[in-house]
Amino acid sequence: MIINYSFDTNATYLVACSYGPDSMALLHLLMQKTAKIVVCHVNYHKRNISDFEEESLRAYCLEHNLGFEKFDAPKTATGNFQSWARELRYQFFADMYEKHRTSALFVAHQQDDLIETYLIQKQRNSRVNYYGIEPVILMKNMTIVRPLLSFSKQDLLDYCHENRVPFSIDMSNFETKYLRNKIRLQVVARLTEIERYQILKEINENNDMLLAQKSEVAKKVKAKKELSIKSLLELSEKDFARAIDQFLKNRRKFVPISSAQIAEIRKACQSQTPNIEIKLSAETSLLKEYDVLSLAGANQASYSFTLEKPGSLETDYFALDFSHGAEDRNVHDEDYPLTIRTYKPGDKYEVGGHLCAVRRLFIDWKMPTRLRATWPLVVNKGGTIIYVPRYRRDFTGDKKTKFEIKVV
Repeated sequence: MIINYSFDTNATYLVACSYGPDSMALLHLLMQKTAKIVVCHVNYHKRNISDFEEESLRAYCLEHNLGFEKFDAPKTATGNFQSWARELRYQFFADMYEKHRTSALFVAHQQDDLIETYLIQKQRNSRVNYYGIEPVILMKNMTIVRPLLSFSKQDLLDYCHENRVPFSIDMSNFETKYLRNKIRLQVVARLTEIERYQILKEINENNDMLLAQKSEVAKKVKAKKELSIKSLLELSEKDFARAIDQFLKNRRKFVPISSAQIAEIRKACQSQTPNIEIKLSAETSLLKEYDVLSLAGANQASYSFTLEKPGSLETDYFALDFSHGAEDRNVHDEDYPLTIRTYKPGDKYEVGGHLCAVRRLFIDWKMPTRLRATWPLVVNKGGTIIYVPRYRRDFTGDKKTKFEIKVV
């Protein structure tokens, strides 16, 4: 049994170890490859032998000159125990990862775990980024490596027996109150070698298909600040969800999206209502604006800048150059100093001899909602709005003076 990983002789590695046969086999295999190992153990104090396992593992590490770190979990869990325990241990691993400046965390998921995970995904019809278990992932600023996915549970038990590696059996794994345990005991344990092979083949084929689908989705989403609703609705429901996930990640918004929210987003895209806001979190919203979907934070910036005399001005929101006059923008020398600011409720602007509500202009121009809060208005020294830049999608201005609006 060999671990397929390129080790750095100068690097330190973490190993998640429960003292069960899988993680002890992993630890023993790693010891053949590198001496710089820190063993991380979480004691949940849930079983009578929890302390025995901790002390046995500590003694093993001491005997073999391995680093040892342990975490005592609170005895009272909050919410779902499995989810709570997972979050707790991976945060502990992340803390140790930083403390020891390690290069990777090794975890002992094996082939039975991979098959169990896949069967659960199928049973739940889950929206996934990968079928089964990925061999290498990045999480909480850690590189997490799972080198045992090609070995079965029985392979690892045999390895421990053949190499006299000590371990303890967690009897709670034989309780069927958890879905994973039930699938492990009633399905995976009874698979023939041929059935196991067929499932693994199916997993690989589905991941190849998923990769191709992701590639198609990426083409629709790549580096875009907004998404075409028409293109989104051409996707299947699962690819629609992947596109939303990828769009958020591209925009550096790591917001978990539920199936209910995906359904709400899809319903908004199909709606005839031109402007709809879908709240994803307290700080993040998706905006459906006519034929596009975009992202906006909860707090839209307002601003006010002053241009004392004809000249240039560049801000995070716009850039203008009125150095040689701006009569084509309805700006004259007697209007200075100018104020360039955002919209205020009640603002009016004269168009064709009639005062119009600026808000009405924005609506008539079909301006996306997210732009209305930061669209610049030019105000003269008397407080009158004398110029509002025209909004039009794919519009190329015909003015001589520079006035560029930065759409973020």
